[in-house]
Amino acid sequence: MLVGKTERREVPHEEGQWFEFRQLSGSELDDAEEAQTERALKMVRGLDAGTLASMQSQAPAQPPATAASQYDADTLVRYGVAAWSYAEPCSDENKRLLDARTREWAVGVILEANVRPAGEASGSAASSGAGPSRRNSPEPIESEAPA
Repeated sequence: MLVGKTERREVPHEEGQWFEFRQLSGSELDDAEEAQTERALKMVRGLDAGTLASMQSQAPAQPPATAASQYDADTLVRYGVAAWSYAEPCSDENKRLLDARTREWAVGVILEANVRPAGEASGSAASSGAGPSRRNSPEPIESEAPA
């Protein structure tokens, strides 16, 4: 399926304001995942193996990764927000100026529309969920083909 579908949502914490979201392509989701990976690699570059081992042994157990932690938020917002009701233009520069609460809400909407959590069955509610095993990381919804 080709992307292009949009959906308008009211901003829950800003009465009268709305965002229009667009469905992302697989390539755009890949860009967001790659940007997040690059960010993580930048954090550990320059650290020697001993320091990394020490940090890992002292770190508390990490909860399982969520879809939000797998993708760069700014990249998702840049690609996923198509329009808004604010007076300022819906430009890449202005998208980066969103406050944290609004950005987190927008990221949640984008992920909800574009990424299926790991382990969730594909297809319609009538499907049994049986079939080939799924990988453990989130998958784009648009990658599925009807059976």
